[in-house]
Amino acid sequence: MSRRRLYDNRGFPNLYPGLHLLPNHAIFYSRTGWGSAGAGGSATADNRSAYFTFTGPNTGTWTPITNAMTNRAKGMSLTLLSNTAPYVRVLALGGVDNATNNTYEILDASVLSPSSAWSAPMAFPDGEHRSLCSGVLLPDGNVFVCGGIQRTNSPCTLFNPQANTWSGMAALPSIRDYHSVALLLPSGKVMMAGWNNSSIEIFSPPYLYRGARPVISSAPALVHHGQSFVIESPDADSIVKVVLVRPMAVTHQTDSEQKILEMPYIHDHARPTRLALTAPHGGHPHSLAQQGYYMMFAINNNGVPSVAKWIYLH
Repeated sequence: MSRRRLYDNRGFPNLYPGLHLLPNHAIFYSRTGWGSAGAGGSATADNRSAYFTFTGPNTGTWTPITNAMTNRAKGMSLTLLSNTAPYVRVLALGGVDNATNNTYEILDASVLSPSSAWSAPMAFPDGEHRSLCSGVLLPDGNVFVCGGIQRTNSPCTLFNPQANTWSGMAALPSIRDYHSVALLLPSGKVMMAGWNNSSIEIFSPPYLYRGARPVISSAPALVHHGQSFVIESPDADSIVKVVLVRPMAVTHQTDSEQKILEMPYIHDHARPTRLALTAPHGGHPHSLAQQGYYMMFAINNNGVPSVAKWIYLH
């Protein structure tokens, strides 16, 4: 069987480019990636952000946006989704350029056009320069940033996308740089590993110190897009949010798979241990929530998440 290649008139200056599949089915290029190593060319050649829109099953068009030529090669980018405006944002942070890798930028990708614009580069409050850093979406919606600093006991930091604020976190005992990874675990903790290091470290976010954790006592193993379903929890009355978190798959600090999807829910007052939820849909071909496994976390009114239940979205 022959295979047809989607039309591509854009050469990426980055290996492992940070490509984000958006809810409107467009593909957004964030300027992050591995940069000039290997056959990828220069990290600074036409390194504008752009988005790809499909015009047919095998055709599409790249549209560049106008600004932000800051070199984010060897940085990381993440998709920030929200049920309130702005609904879709992309966060790009760090990079290879020592003149700018102590900064981050945010773009509102809710509605894209050639005039869409990144924010001006904003400095990390701790002033640190981060190249090959890791960013991890936490179930409460915050972003944990670690590594990319070649010294022991380097600071980690936490970004609150709703308030656009940063908070200092515990120092990282080991150096985590080239070929390092940070992954969200079903426990709600973050595992860090890699670089010239055979050990791992586990970070416990602040929400694990705010009291007892809610429990999901039962949940279906599989749900369909848009399906209504029920979970059981003895803590249902205190739960204020239930989210699906797509598991991570990191290569060279590039992981465009990360996303957190908040689901609508209803408390069943006749059965106080039940929550009725609606699985995300996103329309064909389900770009908001691709088919596959997700970690489901329930979060209580103290901001404390449960241990995740694995669920397959079909």
